Amino acid sequence: MYAANDAEGSDSEADSLFDEPQIAMRTAPPIPGLFVPPIRLPLELANDIVQQCMSLYFDGRDINQIMLFGRTASEHGENMGSGLPTFLTTLLHWLAELLRDHLPGKVHEMLFPPKGAPQRARQAILNLYHPGEGISPHVDLLKRFDDGIIGVSFGSGCVMSFERVKCQEEELFGEAGPLDRNHWDLYLEERSVLVLSEDARYDWTHGIDGRLQDFVGGGIDGRGEPDWIERGTRLSITFRWLLPGADIVGGPDT
Repeated sequence: MYAANDAEGSDSEADSLFDEPQIAMRTAPPIPGLFVPPIRLPLELANDIVQQCMSLYFDGRDINQIMLFGRTASEHGENMGSGLPTFLTTLLHWLAELLRDHLPGKVHEMLFPPKGAPQRARQAILNLYHPGEGISPHVDLLKRFDDGIIGVSFGSGCVMSFERVKCQEEELFGEAGPLDRNHWDLYLEERSVLVLSEDARYDWTHGIDGRLQDFVGGGIDGRGEPDWIERGTRLSITFRWLLPGADIVGGPDT
């Protein structure tokens, strides 16, 4: 889901001295299929996951992305992902419980298949973002990944931007036509969980501008006085389903 790239300049925390910065929301914008529940992973669990990711994959290595693969194993009474490291299956179990009361039933079942469901291949992608790094807007590969994507933020928050994919209706009526707002900025808190499904997964791009600070609305609803929030080093862990036959490592990935 994420591949970090550098910010373009040292003053990238603002687009320019003369531009009015967009104020990011703290709650999910009204995009169908986008969920950012008001929950946080336990701090001790999050710290342990970060420590294991850094020691196993990133410390002393000049890389910022790791891809891991597993399979659901419902025939053994497990439904999270055999083949993934234990700390990731533990994370999936935590997410299944934390999200149970915050997602529609069909979305929760899509993300966490019940016992007896057909075996599927799951990818976990770990991305390390240093302050000032981001990723270009994109839709996750349509020929490789299925519906239902989970993203978890560790270490630092950041703003993720969503843009509606240009569609036939826009071509007919123009960008100022009958569609609702086409751009949203959302602040992803540390230890927050993001779910993309349906329209949010297929009809909107998501990306992270490379900058050192984010302009975020105050209060839980983001309607208070906005303020600049500095970015720290951020680790993201994303879980995606691979389409049948797409579980072959290699080729371009986003």
